[in-house]
Amino acid sequence: MKSKNQLAKALSVYTLGLILPLKMMSQDIHFSQINQNASLINPALTGASHVLSASLMYRDQWRTVASPYKTFGVNIESRLKNSGWNKVENQSMTFTQQSYNRLAAGLSFYNDQAGDGNMGTSNINLSLATFVKTGANSNLSLGLQGSMVQKKVDINKLIFSNQYNGTTYDQSLNNGENSSALSFIYPDFAGGLNWVYEIKDKMIASNFNRKANFGFAIYHINKPKNTYLAGNNSNLNMKYIFNGDFLIGIRNSNYAIAPAYLAQFQGKNVNIVAGSVLKYYIKEDSKYTGIIQRSSLNFGVFYRYKDAMILSFSYDKRQQYSVSVSYDVNVSGLNTVSKFSGGPEITLRYNTANAYLYQKKEKVE
Repeated sequence: MKSKNQLAKALSVYTLGLILPLKMMSQDIHFSQINQNASLINPALTGASHVLSASLMYRDQWRTVASPYKTFGVNIESRLKNSGWNKVENQSMTFTQQSYNRLAAGLSFYNDQAGDGNMGTSNINLSLATFVKTGANSNLSLGLQGSMVQKKVDINKLIFSNQYNGTTYDQSLNNGENSSALSFIYPDFAGGLNWVYEIKDKMIASNFNRKANFGFAIYHINKPKNTYLAGNNSNLNMKYIFNGDFLIGIRNSNYAIAPAYLAQFQGKNVNIVAGSVLKYYIKEDSKYTGIIQRSSLNFGVFYRYKDAMILSFSYDKRQQYSVSVSYDVNVSGLNTVSKFSGGPEITLRYNTANAYLYQKKEKVE
């Protein structure tokens, strides 16, 4: 009886360790910090926030359930081409010569390892975005992305029913599986649009910044083949993404709120994340240009539909250096075995100074 119970327990753990990676295989790489990975959300976000940005991401998930899922990412993006334009300030009777970046590019790499068989996905993404001014405080960007994706699995680390010899499992026995490719590569393509409206506050104390960002993107436009099994013509479904975030400064205070949402639809899979961040500005500094550079502490609470609560904390130093930490608290039906644990995630980011930090002002004749 004891041996049967041990076998049943082993089969349960094995089945869970096999099913979860298969479920993950049908979805794409994702992070809980939805505003930190532009290339995974919308190619049109490339270069949308800073002249140059570089970041490192790491995520560890389901360690208390089975073999943990580890996801690593690195991203760099930069605006490329500048074009000058002048803006007349009526009150001071001066004009400001500024530089507007109309083109940006980004390069990113992600790797995901899942389950006992090290089922892995690696992709390299090249993103391009162009920006068109739609008003004094708004712009529209169009982004395109081309990727090379590799998927692989170490079948020698998995156990199959054909390898049960009547007493125990023997991995030296033929597993009976017909796998056409334990590693395969395919190209992938995506495109998106993003609209931004922003009012920047020139008076430090008033804290009246306003920003709204709305985007839509389509991934897997070419619906690439995605299967390890011979004779299976499974293809990736196109993924549709709606993203948005806001920044609302609370007048005459050191606080701001930053709500955000992300909705992804891919076949029968739905991933919706929504919540908000409370920002507390701990340092203010305005150079002669009038541009505000502030450090902040940020506390966030988000909810992933039917899955987890996401608690986050980040520190931004003068909008140039940032460290973000989050943790998923699992609240789905899996919490009976996960014990409400999900996974930690950390992002390190560096941004260059604002594109409009140094401006040339002269009297209007």
